[in-house]
Amino acid sequence: MAEEDISWQQDGTDTGWFFAENVGSVRKCRLGEKQFQLSPWRLGFLPEWLPDTEEHDVGPFKTKAAALAEAERLKSLQLHTENH
Repeated sequence: MAEEDISWQQDGTDTGWFFAENVGSVRKCRLGEKQFQLSPWRLGFLPEWLPDTEEHDVGPFKTKAAALAEAERLKSLQLHTENH
């Protein structure tokens, strides 16, 4: 899957949530209050191929661009693994 093939859509209700078909979602998530005492809310990526549980959130990421880039990288790795 080439990067240009991924079409990220913004959720209509939660503007902090982005999703791409067959990739997953990037959304605000609470990741480790002690780790981020000043601002515990960060962006996390939930791969579509994993169950929607907190332990599968990848991150945290400080920016949407960083979260989307990691999501696309992991999807590329996952596709490579499936094809070999």
